[in-house]
Amino acid sequence: MRIPEKGFTILEITVSMFLFTFVIILVGSSFIIAQKAYNKGATENELTQNIRVCLDRITREVRQSVQIITLLPAVATDPENPPSNEIIFQDGHNISQITYLRYYIDGSNIKRKHYAFYFDDDPAVYVTHNSTDAYGNPPSEISLSDDIIGEYAEDMKFWGTDGHIFLSLSLTKNQKTIKIDTSIYSRNE
Repeated sequence: MRIPEKGFTILEITVSMFLFTFVIILVGSSFIIAQKAYNKGATENELTQNIRVCLDRITREVRQSVQIITLLPAVATDPENPPSNEIIFQDGHNISQITYLRYYIDGSNIKRKHYAFYFDDDPAVYVTHNSTDAYGNPPSEISLSDDIIGEYAEDMKFWGTDGHIFLSLSLTKNQKTIKIDTSIYSRNE
């Protein structure tokens, strides 16, 4: 009588290695697909949050502006007079002090500059941007703040007339782009 040998045959080892490799590849592929989907969703959420915060701030402050300083074209499609990539207006939050706000893109950041103008003989009193002193000299500028309010900016355009301002904003991260167009009515213009 023959005693059966203990162990595995080559065929059994080959089949088990094949099944093990197949399972590892399947689990690894599923993980990679799930990670890509998560990253795509996280990118979209970050861009959406960024654009929402920027639009909220810009539209609120343009609505409250006293005067739009930037000369904006009436339409966005005139090649002779393209839309502006920044907007400057007189701040309407505190009308006891004349200050200005400028929204613009610096690199890939959307920035908000708060500044004022004054004459050297009385720096505590802010004046309008187009004022002149007794000798015809323009005022000096003082920066009150220059803050980043958004990231991943690709493009920002302003156009419009008579206090009706159009804004086109585009943000890009990881080859994902979100673009939004809106209009703003300045209440005080």
